Amino acid sequence: MSYHPTIWRTCRVLANERRLRCLEVVLRQPGLSVGEIAKQVAIPENQASLCLRALQARGLLSARRRSRWVHYFPSPDPLVPAAAHILAVVSQAILTAKWSADRIIHHLTAYTHPRRLTVLHCLLMKDSLTTPVLARETHISWQALTRHLNKLSERKMIVDNDAAWSLHPDRDFFSETFLQLIAQHADLWVRNTMN
Repeated sequence: MSYHPTIWRTCRVLANERRLRCLEVVLRQPGLSVGEIAKQVAIPENQASLCLRALQARGLLSARRRSRWVHYFPSPDPLVPAAAHILAVVSQAILTAKWSADRIIHHLTAYTHPRRLTVLHCLLMKDSLTTPVLARETHISWQALTRHLNKLSERKMIVDNDAAWSLHPDRDFFSETFLQLIAQHADLWVRNTMN
């Protein structure tokens, strides 16, 4: 069985305050047990366990059992495409850029739907497209496309230039990383938009 969590599903898991807080604890103190992480995040241990397992399922963390306890490490699964890059950029946002959880979640939600990734991929390939052309190229209904364009525009991923959409010219390290991932891993999510 292939093990390929998609970019949008990984971003959907990360776009959650509790999961991000658990990830931050693991990034700052690798090797803590579930109970120790729960204590630092101030959530029940069973909730911390669910958060950590969700992050592990997306290939962002590894778990090692020692006796009765499970310890977590910020170690991307090599079998999961894009996991290492996503972990690296989220780590940079948390540890180096010191972004708040709200800011990270706001950015991540640009990538939590396969149709938004399809729109971004089209704009990567064609530079600038009108809404009717984007609807035709992406096979997304006008109503759904309008919602996705609005969300991407609110997150400063795209900009409307005289009725034609293009990628926002002022992009930070977070946006640049995800655009590169979208270009490299289109085959892992593009089929989801065509169904």
